[in-house]
Amino acid sequence: MKIAEISSRRPIAIFMLLTAVVFLGFISFQHLKLDLLPQIEYPYAVVITTYMGAGTEEVEELVTKPLEGYISSTPGVRRFTSMSMDSVSFILVEFDWNVKTSEAVGRLSRYVDLATRDLPEGANPVVVEFDPSLLPVYAFSTEDDYEDVVSKIKRLPEVASVEVMGKPEKIVEVILDQEKIKRFDVDPSLIETILSGNLVYPFGYVSDSEGNIYPVSVDGRFENIEDLKNTIVGFRGVKYQSLLQGKVPNILVPVRLRNIAEVNITNESVQGEVRVNGKKASLIAIYKRSGANTVKTVREIKRILRDSKINYIEAMNQAYYTERAIDNLLKNLLYGFIAAFVVVLIFLKDFTSTIVTSFSIPLSLTITFVLLYAFGLNLDTLTLGGLIMALGMLVDNSIVVFENIYRHRSLGDPIPDAARKGAGEVWLAILASTLTTVSVFLPMVFFTGFVVRLFKYFAIAFVFALSSSLFVSTVVVPAGTRWIKPRRGKLTEALQKHYRKALEWCLKRKKLVLVISFALVAISVIYLLSKPLGFLPSFQTNLMVIDVKLPSQSSYEKTTEAVEQIEDYLNKHRNEYKISSFYSEVGITNIYSQIMGRGQNEARIMVNLGGSRREFAKNREKLKNAISQLNIPEAKIEVLEQSQQIYEILGYPVTIEVRGDDLSLIQEKAKEIFERLRELQEVKKIQIRNSFEKEVLHVKIDRNKALMNGVVTGQVFLDLQTYLLGKKIGTLRTEEGTLPIVLKKAKSLSPEDLSKISLTGLKGDVSLGAVSNISRETLPSIVEHSDGERVVYVDLVSIEGSIGEVAKKVENLLNEIDLSGVKVEITGQKSFMDEAFSELQYVVYIAIALVYMILAAQFESFTLPFIIFFTIPFAVVGVAFAVFVNGYSLNVPVLVGLLTLSGTVVNNAIVMLTRIEQIRQEKGLLEATLEGAQSRLRPILMTTFTTIVALLPTALSHAEGSEIESPISWVVIFGMLISMLFTLFVIPVIYTAIRRKVRV
Repeated sequence: MKIAEISSRRPIAIFMLLTAVVFLGFISFQHLKLDLLPQIEYPYAVVITTYMGAGTEEVEELVTKPLEGYISSTPGVRRFTSMSMDSVSFILVEFDWNVKTSEAVGRLSRYVDLATRDLPEGANPVVVEFDPSLLPVYAFSTEDDYEDVVSKIKRLPEVASVEVMGKPEKIVEVILDQEKIKRFDVDPSLIETILSGNLVYPFGYVSDSEGNIYPVSVDGRFENIEDLKNTIVGFRGVKYQSLLQGKVPNILVPVRLRNIAEVNITNESVQGEVRVNGKKASLIAIYKRSGANTVKTVREIKRILRDSKINYIEAMNQAYYTERAIDNLLKNLLYGFIAAFVVVLIFLKDFTSTIVTSFSIPLSLTITFVLLYAFGLNLDTLTLGGLIMALGMLVDNSIVVFENIYRHRSLGDPIPDAARKGAGEVWLAILASTLTTVSVFLPMVFFTGFVVRLFKYFAIAFVFALSSSLFVSTVVVPAGTRWIKPRRGKLTEALQKHYRKALEWCLKRKKLVLVISFALVAISVIYLLSKPLGFLPSFQTNLMVIDVKLPSQSSYEKTTEAVEQIEDYLNKHRNEYKISSFYSEVGITNIYSQIMGRGQNEARIMVNLGGSRREFAKNREKLKNAISQLNIPEAKIEVLEQSQQIYEILGYPVTIEVRGDDLSLIQEKAKEIFERLRELQEVKKIQIRNSFEKEVLHVKIDRNKALMNGVVTGQVFLDLQTYLLGKKIGTLRTEEGTLPIVLKKAKSLSPEDLSKISLTGLKGDVSLGAVSNISRETLPSIVEHSDGERVVYVDLVSIEGSIGEVAKKVENLLNEIDLSGVKVEITGQKSFMDEAFSELQYVVYIAIALVYMILAAQFESFTLPFIIFFTIPFAVVGVAFAVFVNGYSLNVPVLVGLLTLSGTVVNNAIVMLTRIEQIRQEKGLLEATLEGAQSRLRPILMTTFTTIVALLPTALSHAEGSEIESPISWVVIFGMLISMLFTLFVIPVIYTAIRRKVRV
């Protein structure tokens, strides 16, 4: 091989090349973005519509249904779900995974714009691209002045926005006293008319004789709060209509606003609050830009906080888990390299030789970092997982090249000739083995499901690393062999002799060996097929979530009382559970809580646990049990572990959707399903989602009575708005800034006061009760739809066992229930799991076909690839053993491990059969088989054990970031170990058996 010969002749040039590569790799590594998961595009959008004052049913009929009609006809929409609640419609739209989200959101926005013509006045839909990054990347609370700090944080290039939660807005509140209005005999309509003149308005232009133009504006604004209080808002005994008609008494007695109303600067009425460590506080939440580096963003924020020297409490830090996960995986990468180095040293028994071959690992990783940076990829748990999986294999090609060059040196060839011959003889073999290993991931390009998209980055890093090792083995290793002196190891010679004897025994008993081998394969396949299907392991973080829900009519003040009891418990036991901090969001605190459909009756407490991973895992379980046992009247408490980005989309393990047109029927069926499912032993926690009902006061206007009393329906709406919600009547400049003025006709109202509300009519004031019927009704607090149909969700929040196993039992149970009149579908993580297994199944099939085609092209034979392919079912024996030992279900990491094995385990057979075929040109079949297998024993043992020991640190790890990589590692370890044994003893048996009958 020419390049190998050049490399051996010009070691200084190669050294300069390596220096440049290392320099570029170091720079690239420094600039790689750190994140927990790859930056994948989530094809989701939300349509949020506020229709203030409307009840749940009105929102459903007038807002949600018209919008759903247009959304269903939008191209690229896969499915959509909606929630209708008081004053808010929330629709989550999922697009096809193969579309560009920004373009899909643009199309959706155009269709929603068309829908606005069918919506009632005041209903304004907003389309927002949904992303798990809607969660703040960092949040803190402080009692110090934070304005300067917030200003500096906003200027960071990585920061998209900063939100201050829990800080109520100031308003100028004007509350009319109805008793005083009656006593002063002031016309209420005149009060509102006069106050509504608080504005400045341009009225065009005037010009003088010289042609100069002067803009004209009329300013009716109040100067200050005293000016507002002293404003004349009517005259005793004078009606508004009388003033309009010019019927004014001779003596006018003015009534000022301060005579009939309370005027104060106060906090705006809120629907929620934020609390930190049990105290009401302001929470500063920072959101990063899309694609920004999470770790770098948080580090910059903390630097600003540190430099400002303010006292603050950290409430949320998304980088905490990411940093620990990345650090642990990098440590595993280092430990794996050290372990692989030791294995190579044991086999080569020469430090210089070990340096030459093992150097391919850090050098290949360095080149990979350059490629990752060049292609704009992150350094996250999936890309690092791909690097760890490739770690032990990076030395494989170098070992094969080194071994062959070493053999030629032992035969007395000069260095350049040994390099040329040694690398040339194995060039096609290592190229084929590299192509077969990386080609198994190529089919992922053709699939767009969520899981395949996620693991595509695992595959890219793996492919980059293996491709880099091919370059290193053919360019760098030959240059290093000039310093190697031929040396023969007694241990290797002894192993080869014993191996030859064992292989001779197997070749004499072909039928017995084959029967035992294929029996083991059959047993393994049957065992794996009997295993229940699983999905993805959960990410165990240090953040615990406590959700609190009260009956739907509960105010946020009542919800706060329940939250305070939990906070008291957390504060009393902070040391016991190593609680570093916690914060509570009660009611509606920001746009995210509104998007998630949270009401005043709901709260979420985020608890940060300290200590090591093992400690907070134990403390989390203890705290979870303690909180669940708290007896808080009317409160429904749910304790969860924080769901990382990946699970924001996936939902609960199993969800049963009960759909239909009749809401009462689907609720009845959902309750029946709920009662039956809670009997299952595997179901630990189950709920009917949003099952709270609310008691509402329904005001039905009698149009005939209203008109007879001189009241129109529109006026009723306007009067009720001012009584119950308040009406904004401009702004007022104050010392605290320009504040909105809010007019209210009453301070507070009881249900009994509702019928006594005074309405403005043409014939004078009339009570609401005189023109309407007021009744109490019990209605659902939220009405949900799935693809336009009413739906009730039954969620299996927590289960014991695999998702597939539980879902199967759910299906069997549903078949026993009479579900006539409704449609039932199982969704949640189960649907994502089905999609993932369907796609991965095809990926495996295509991968195997690609491997066969590559081998057939290399050997110019259809039979030899067929022989080599037997290593794949033999690897299944190792997979079954890994699943059995670790108690895994047949989940996605196991399948990814099997996919990795299907391109890896063939390599040993390729190297062995290539050598046997070369010797076969000169010797008989049996002797060629024995000699070829014997000569490839050491490289096969070295490549297998370097891969295995390099993966052991990750396989044994229980630290952050190892949730996905650990099961993949165990599958690959056992698969390669068992497959190696079959390759050494069974493949030669199959080869000789077929070779006697077929010319290959």
